[in-house]
Amino acid sequence: MVSPKMIYNVGIYLRLSKDDGDREESESITNQRKIIKDYIEKHDDMILFEEYVDDGYSGANFNRPSFKRLIQDIENKKINMVITKNLARLGRNYIEVGNYIEKYFPDHGIRYLAILDNIDNFCDNSSNDFMPIKSVFNEKHCKDTSIAVKRTKRKRMEDGFYACTTAPFGYKKDPELPGKLIIDDEASKTVKKIFELKLQGYTCNKIVEYLEKNNYLTPAQYMNIKGLENLKNKDVWRRSSVTKILGNQVYLGYTVRGKTQKISYKSKDKIFVKRKDFIVTKNTHDAIISEEIFEKVHSTKKYGLTREIKENTHLLKNFIYCKNCGQKLIFKNARKKVYVYCRNNSDNPRLCSNDCKIDYNLIESKTIEYISNIYKEYLKNNKIKDNLYKKAANEAIKSIEIELEKLKATLDKINFKITSLYNQRLSNKITEEEYKSRYKVLLEKRKELSEDITDKEIEINNKNKELNTLSQKKSVLKKLEKLEKKDFKDIKFEELIKRIEVFDKEISVKFNFSDIGIFNI
Repeated sequence: MVSPKMIYNVGIYLRLSKDDGDREESESITNQRKIIKDYIEKHDDMILFEEYVDDGYSGANFNRPSFKRLIQDIENKKINMVITKNLARLGRNYIEVGNYIEKYFPDHGIRYLAILDNIDNFCDNSSNDFMPIKSVFNEKHCKDTSIAVKRTKRKRMEDGFYACTTAPFGYKKDPELPGKLIIDDEASKTVKKIFELKLQGYTCNKIVEYLEKNNYLTPAQYMNIKGLENLKNKDVWRRSSVTKILGNQVYLGYTVRGKTQKISYKSKDKIFVKRKDFIVTKNTHDAIISEEIFEKVHSTKKYGLTREIKENTHLLKNFIYCKNCGQKLIFKNARKKVYVYCRNNSDNPRLCSNDCKIDYNLIESKTIEYISNIYKEYLKNNKIKDNLYKKAANEAIKSIEIELEKLKATLDKINFKITSLYNQRLSNKITEEEYKSRYKVLLEKRKELSEDITDKEIEINNKNKELNTLSQKKSVLKKLEKLEKKDFKDIKFEELIKRIEVFDKEISVKFNFSDIGIFNI
């Protein structure tokens, strides 16, 4: 049973998400707050410490900012009780909800209440026994809602409903028929011109030059004028923009949807769908380009983007960036070699002046040679220094941990004094004014102690991170002995390299454990 002498510092948790089907007014944040605060006011042993609000976050997972803050305050012993309006507000993932209520909260001395579901993990009652079943139904509700939403969206896609925020360049949204596209006479002239130039034999780069020379508005410029969007470099035509227009079936009067889909109703992450599985609906709006012209443009071998290498068959492919604009460099097959180049420069030199075109194998061999020399340098100069640092860091952590234990012991005494003070007030041993005065002082002391504890824990955490980094560094560098033998089997370059930046023939290697290394090809 709950001890009547216990004082609870309460964190109230409020959550709402339309993704879960929470559309009723009764589930609003305001309604949740009122119910919980009314409950707290009726219990003298409960003091509201803080409220944590996640508005617009699904209960299917616990990756929510305010919930994370709640957990941090539990770890720092600022609260010892959590209240939600009902179990669904805590979450709709029955496995994780069960873990928090039956494992995490008890392990940290946290009393949890779900008011309307009559769940109290500090009491023995039948509602607690049915908690797992309620959690399963809460998750099923979330899943059913997700399935219903998906079905509705898919039906709208199949009907050719265009639900995107902005219309494709050349069209605008019909103000009288939501989801319907109508031709934008002004912008459609640019689209037609692009197809016309392509039929005349212009490359995409030449089309870009023509459009800029003749002051054609870019899609971003046009949308900005119409008050729809404001983008960086909006006045620059890109080769990729031209290619996208040339390949977009929307100009045939088609609506193409369903290009991505969510991995799961529990996650917001999306994956790309194969082209054959796109939802294509014909004759949903007036065409700007005829089928005949579209087919002629696409009958040539090279109408679109330069073919890029998709397979990650190169050791350093994921690390190579343009030093000038920061974009990842593109890989291209040409004359039995693999070259890297800057996409922005290829799109339009006004976007980036880095016109590098370097043989990838040369970058790889020179970088590996450079890294191998770094390893030899480490063995020669830094190994002893790192070992001394490790010893000093461990001693510092032990010292901080001793201070931390003292602070926590003092905090426990303060909490005991607060409880004793409350009991004295209940038994009329002290006046209400004396209680409020002493209680305020104790609260200030507790706040200071909590902040000091947090600072010490952060300090220990930072020291441990530094030691972990040092340990990883030694582990990674030890594997580099195999570099000279070209044995890359056990080497994970992401453990060593942050990024490789290229400009002209200069290469900069940014390491995870040391300074930037710069060398020239």
